Amino acid sequence: MRRLFDYRSVPREKRTHILAAMLFGSVLSYFLIVRFLVTVGEVEGISMLPTLQDGDRFLINRMIFRIREPQPGDIVEIWTPHSDDYSVKRIIASPGDVVQIKGGNVYVNGKMLVEPYLPKGVMTEGHALGANVYRVEDDAFFVLGDNRSVSADSRTFGAIKRDRLVGRLCI
Repeated sequence: MRRLFDYRSVPREKRTHILAAMLFGSVLSYFLIVRFLVTVGEVEGISMLPTLQDGDRFLINRMIFRIREPQPGDIVEIWTPHSDDYSVKRIIASPGDVVQIKGGNVYVNGKMLVEPYLPKGVMTEGHALGANVYRVEDDAFFVLGDNRSVSADSRTFGAIKRDRLVGRLCI
């Protein structure tokens, strides 16, 4: 059988350069993939119960929001305001939407949000938002954790700027 490339025909000093170039290319490819395409995350805490459990691992599509706008219902990893930590939340409202929490329910643009992912009977408290009407500013998204009683989310820290969205979870 004839080989297309026989490394034995390459001088030893060039083999080292070829190996170094391949290693450099591999490491560079890894960092580009993780930074711009897809990475792995892990749930820490219970703010997304019952959808995600503490310790669940997931893929994060970092490219999707370069192709399309984030949408209500997307589960996203965010870079949390006022900290250098990441967390997982669900987008429930987009730029320009009006959010209000009253009677234990979430209203977006005056319509009660249907949330089939929550267990029956879950009541959403307003926290710092109270029953006030909140207009999501331009280039921001209103996010909530599915475990509303323990989640620190937009009810506490306001809407998340688009540049703080890391990516969409692939679950």
